[in-house]
Amino acid sequence: MAKSYAQLLEKQRFDDLMSFLDGEFQKLPDHRTGNATRYNLADVLKSAFAMFSLKSPSLLDFKNQTDPEKSNLRSIYRIKGEIPSDNQMRGILDRFDPAHLRPLFHACFKRLVETDVIAEYQYWRRHLVVSIDGVEHFSSTKVHCPSCLTRKHRNGETSYYHAGLAAVLLDPEQRAVFPLDFEPILRQDGAEKNDCERNAAKRLCKALRDRYYDLPIILVEDALYANAPHIRQITGYGWRYVLNVKPESHPSLERQFAGRRASGQVMESRMTDPEGVGHFFAWTNDLCLCESATDVKVNYLLYEQTDKRGKVTRWTWVTNLPLAKNAVEKVMRAGRGRWKIENETFNTLKNQGYHFEHNYGHGERHLATALVMLMMLAFLIDQIQQLCCSSFRRLWKKLGTKAKLWAMIRSLFSVLEFDSMKALYRHLGSLYQLQLE
Repeated sequence: MAKSYAQLLEKQRFDDLMSFLDGEFQKLPDHRTGNATRYNLADVLKSAFAMFSLKSPSLLDFKNQTDPEKSNLRSIYRIKGEIPSDNQMRGILDRFDPAHLRPLFHACFKRLVETDVIAEYQYWRRHLVVSIDGVEHFSSTKVHCPSCLTRKHRNGETSYYHAGLAAVLLDPEQRAVFPLDFEPILRQDGAEKNDCERNAAKRLCKALRDRYYDLPIILVEDALYANAPHIRQITGYGWRYVLNVKPESHPSLERQFAGRRASGQVMESRMTDPEGVGHFFAWTNDLCLCESATDVKVNYLLYEQTDKRGKVTRWTWVTNLPLAKNAVEKVMRAGRGRWKIENETFNTLKNQGYHFEHNYGHGERHLATALVMLMMLAFLIDQIQQLCCSSFRRLWKKLGTKAKLWAMIRSLFSVLEFDSMKALYRHLGSLYQLQLE
């Protein structure tokens, strides 16, 4: 008998997802040789994952565990062997290649596909909106490694940092977002920040194509990626795109648009919504991206929003989606939806308890990247809970903020023993007179 939608969602709750991740962690290759394996690699990975899942502010904080915490780490996070110390965790993860973690994002995505949740994110003719953007996740003026990026300051000081590109599935109308992959930006990628991000984006897009080969993608990105090599690459994959452009960086495109507008070849639409906000669209199809890439044809959309006080905000995009009066608003919302990777992903990681900007550790090789990928994986599981778990949503609504919810979960985790996250949720609900499933 086919499972109901509710039954399929039930399989995406924390305890089932943790069981699934346990199995995936067990499959990963252990880089260590010999008999010096006091700590099982899967247990080390689950310990680091638990640290980010519980929003522990530091490795040292995670190290000082009460007896209930140790019990809960075994029952809820399925740690079977000895729980590693902070130094053991750093040492083992520093030599673990974080590339092995990347397939886990796709494995979680496949579970979402099985529930048909992803169908709710179909945006245009079954296509899904994916945004790519860069973020820094480690910075120091003293600690560094050969892969560190560098930044020179006016006072002559050099800072060293790690960064990466995140690819996130989103929908302009939905709050939950789902990380699909994370590509480290390396010092070897180039001398300039833009070169580094573009080279990393080339690798990331290829990885997305290889791993999510059957995913119909609308890629939304900022103006850095509105260049001919990038557009040739992604259109070669059959993807659609909506890329922000700036007049100062694309003067040829602006001249073409202005010329067409002067000759009456630009279509326009204007409306005022019930809240009194004005919306103006102007568009044309089949322009050349630039004089040096006349083979790259783009459709151009200008959007202006006028608030009640008369303030005008302007955006411009290029796209290979066909522009017409009945389509421009949808293209605009996809383009503006790019900010969800900043607001719903990076800002959440920085400001809602994940301690994204805290330096959990650098190591000599892979530690900083391995830790940020495990944090992103914990964030992905939380996002799945946000969409699929009614108990999580009710607790979040009752407590008001995720930061408070994490704090309450962490408090109960440290003083009481539970056999599952479901039991912890129920106990927390009872404290607020909530009857959870």
